[in-house]
Formats: sequence, structure tokens, C-alpha cells
Amino acid sequence: MQSFDTVTLRVFLAVARLGSIGAAARSEHIAVSAASRRISELETDLDIVLVSRTPTGVSLTSAGKVFAGHCEQLLGQYADIRADLKRFAAGQTGDFRIAVIPWAMSGSLPHIVASFKKSHPAVHVTVQEIFTNDGIRYLREDLADLVIIYDSVNLEGYETLLFKKDQVWIIGSKDHPLFQQQVDQAPIKYKKTLDYEHISFHEGGVLDELVSEARRKEGVTAQYDIKVLRVNSLISCVEAGLGLGVITEKDLLPVQQKRDFKALPLADDWAQRNIVCVFPKAQAASPILSSFLQCMNEAISK
Repeated sequence: MQSFDTVTLRVFLAVARLGSIGAAARSEHIAVSAASRRISELETDLDIVLVSRTPTGVSLTSAGKVFAGHCEQLLGQYADIRADLKRFAAGQTGDFRIAVIPWAMSGSLPHIVASFKKSHPAVHVTVQEIFTNDGIRYLREDLADLVIIYDSVNLEGYETLLFKKDQVWIIGSKDHPLFQQQVDQAPIKYKKTLDYEHISFHEGGVLDELVSEARRKEGVTAQYDIKVLRVNSLISCVEAGLGLGVITEKDLLPVQQKRDFKALPLADDWAQRNIVCVFPKAQAASPILSSFLQCMNEAISK
């Protein structure tokens, strides 16, 4: 009986998260039949129904919700055990799994990984792009040894190191009243922009959630006439005078000199975003992790 192996526990949590056995199977890269069988064997072994199956999907029973909490704890403990034992390795061989947000991959990180692989040929390195909101889950479920994500999520219980900063800016057309009031490039409070129409950018994303929370704190309900998903779409609307946009520095810098708009950094604490390396505290002494972080620090300091 394999009811409590880590793969089955991750499959169950994926079912709970996605509401579909098929989606969970794809998420965990196994066949749908294998995922369904694992859930059924779990229920047989525990002698209780964990998942309620309907024509439109699945949902957890009350017992299933309790079991999901235990799954997270078990996988977290397993990840801690693996991390703790890795410190006994010599650091020259083994696996090293990195999960990282897309922006980090578009910058210096691929070169850092290449340099590390060259100096540690016996270490098998894998890299996967993820969203920030999935980062801690990857550590908790032992899907990664190191994640590089924004610090906008709860990182309690994990070690963090700064990878790079990503300031948030407000942008608008060159003749927009907001920018005519500013005589220099001094940072501006987001509150001062709320008298003007804004354009929604990437609704549901991490930046959008930060902006939405900032609006809630100011008692302002978001009502957008224009909603866009891409940076170029946002900038085109801004240049046309359709409203203000909120944008990160990583998206601003490549286009700032090429496009016809103005930009000011936001002075709010939430707009000073950091991208951080996150890993379990038990793994802090891992020779492989230490070697990778040293390689990263050397590349950043150049």
C-alpha cells in the first residue's frame, strides 16, 4: 500500500487546490487514472470519503479538509528532514531544484545557473518558472530547494536573502495633470494619484493585489473602464491619455526611453518590492545551497 507516499499527498493537495483530479494529475505530471487510483487507495486505507465527486468536478468533504491540513504538515516535515540531511553531503554531488519567478529568469539568473553548473558538473540542477504565490508551496511540498520570489507573501519560518529590488512606478501621459504638479522626480504617494482615472493592469496578479489593497486602505473602490494584460497595452493606453498606470521597474526600464510617457516612483512601503531567495532554515548549512548562493553573490557584485 502506497497511500502515504509524498507523491500521493501532493496529488491530494493538488485536487484540493484545483478542484479536479484531471487538473491535479497534469499539475503533478502523472496519468489521470494514476491520480484517481491514488485518491481511491487513500480513502480505502483511511476508511473514509475524502473527495466528493460530481459531474462538474470534485470538492473535499469535511474529513478531506482536515486531511489536507495534515498533508501540508507531513510534506513540510519531510521537506525539513531532507533539508536537514543535505547538510551532511559534501556539496559536490546531488540534486538542486530551483523555482523562480519569470523576471529573475529574464535577468542574470540563467548566467548564474550556467556558471554554477560549470563549476559543479556532478550536481543536477533543475529550474522551473513559477508565480510568487506558489513559492512557499513548492518549499513546503518539497518541490524545490530554493525559490526566488517577491517578498509580498508570508515568509515566516524560512530563510531569505535579497536577490534584487523592483520599485513600483506610476506612469501617465506627458501632459497629465499629475505630472505637471511635480517639479522633480521625487517619489509620490499612491494616494495622490487616486483623484485621476487608472487603468487596470494584469487583474489578479501580485501587483494588482498590492494596488487593490492600497485602494482599500484609502477607502477607494476600484472601478476601471479599461483593463489590460500586457505592458505594451498599458503603455499605449497611458500615452493616449486614457488614465494612469502602475508598473514595475523591470517592465519600465526597457521602454522608458523609447515611449512617450512620464513616470514617477511610488513612495509607499508596498511599492518598495524586493525579490528574495527563500529556503528552509534547516537547509541553511547545505553545501550545495551555500555554493550556489556564493556563486550568485559573486555574479551580483560584479
